[in-house]
Amino acid sequence: MIITVTLAATLVAATIVIHYKALRMASSLLPRFPFNLEARIVLVILLAFLAHMVEIVLYALAYALSVIFLELGTFGGVPIESPLDYLYFSIVSYTSLGLGDVFPGGHLRFLTGVEALNGLLLIAWSGSFTYLAMGRLWPWEGCNDTTNLPQPHSVPK
Repeated sequence: MIITVTLAATLVAATIVIHYKALRMASSLLPRFPFNLEARIVLVILLAFLAHMVEIVLYALAYALSVIFLELGTFGGVPIESPLDYLYFSIVSYTSLGLGDVFPGGHLRFLTGVEALNGLLLIAWSGSFTYLAMGRLWPWEGCNDTTNLPQPHSVPK
């Protein structure tokens, strides 16, 4: 159990650092990126997606290590036969989709739960970062124009 908790804590710390570095890189590249605003938004999305994929691969490697070497548990359901199967399970867990065609047993259940919570927080972080980046970069012409909005009626006293 101590190995599983230590592995989970290490993965959470590593993914937070990876995510921070990726979003920090996106933030520092935006002003220097010589293309239009739309391309800058695409850069933010691509870097966030890349960070998520690296984090998912990290968890997939941890599952393979946990099953093959550490013997922390097994998988039931559809057999895990290749590295792509570990990656699939990690994507399903990270995104909190949890299809259930592959399911963990033993201490891997704890690690899977931690990945789901970790993924949820990191996806939300990417969403809020993207929202803030779009707020700075997105051209919102006409949003402050109130001339065509209906005016409130005065209430008789």
